[in-house]
Formats: sequence, C-alpha cells, structure tokens
Amino acid sequence: MIRLRRHAEPWRAFAAALAGAIFLALTHISSAQPMFKVTDEDDNVTFTDTPPASSDSIVETHSVMAPNSATPTETMRNPATLVTVEGSTRYDTRIVAPANNSTIPMGPGNFTVQAALNPRLAPDENLQLLLDGEPVGAPQRIANWQLTNVYRGEHRLQVVRLDGSGTQRDTSAASTVYVMRPTVNR
Repeated sequence: MIRLRRHAEPWRAFAAALAGAIFLALTHISSAQPMFKVTDEDDNVTFTDTPPASSDSIVETHSVMAPNSATPTETMRNPATLVTVEGSTRYDTRIVAPANNSTIPMGPGNFTVQAALNPRLAPDENLQLLLDGEPVGAPQRIANWQLTNVYRGEHRLQVVRLDGSGTQRDTSAASTVYVMRPTVNR
C-alpha cells in the first residue's frame, strides 16, 4: 500500500504518485485484477487491489490500459527470394560493420570490417575488400578484415564476391567511414 497526503511536500507527492502509478501498472499487468483508489476521511489516498470494508472512505475503480504492443516488422530479406530467379543465383553482399558514415575514433586508425553474405560462399568463391577502390590483401574466404594504420580522413569500403576464376559475382554498396587520427604540426 502507498499512502499520500495532499498537503505533503511537492516532491514527496510526486514520488508517491509515481510509485502508485508504477504499482498500479505492474499489478494490473501481472494479475489483470481491477485496482481501487481509496480516499479516507483525512484525504489520504491509497491504491489497492481489494476495496476496504469500511464505508467512510471514497472508493474509485481504476483500470489500466493494456501496454502498447505491435507485431515486429521483418528486417531481413526472405532467403527464399534471394536464392534463384529464372535459374540464376541472386546474391546479397553487405558491409555490416562499421556502419555507413561511421567515425573511427581518435587512435592509430585500426578497425574491423565485417560483411554479411547470402547465400554462403560456394567452395570456389572468395571475398575481396576494397579500400578507396584498391584491394586490401589477397582474396579470402572469411568475411572479416582487420585494418591497421588507415590514414586520417574519409574512406570508401566495398566487398566484392569473386568466383574461382576471379570474376566478380557481386559487390556490396559503398560504405563510407571517417578515420580520426592525431596529426603532428611542425
């Protein structure tokens, strides 16, 4: 039970009202029972789930609205739509980290690039990371790259999916990162 005096200090009244509202909401959500606001002869207010037996109090029934809820929206593409279209395979190659337009914090210019692929790499496929249009390292099968000592400024990242002969099968959208590095003034 929470008691509140109408003539109490304002901050105490606010704290008690907030506690009453939270109690009311939690009790209603967890038990789905009606709530009652009871005001006694001294103007003390009590919130309870059982009305008092005495008749010298003012009893009001309160109901709490159900919490807001919505069905989640689908955020990933349906893999079935990516697999085949008229006999040819559709690819989805994306850079997931760092996010587009990210700023790499002040430091030595080290960060990790991660890609997401659909469908998975075939046994003869590889990935190539491009930094400002230039390949970084040799093609590889792992969709993670650890970049070190990247110069200060704006850089474009792309991931290219290559077949066994080195022919491009898919390319991610360009992702921009901004690298912060200390400079030395001379």
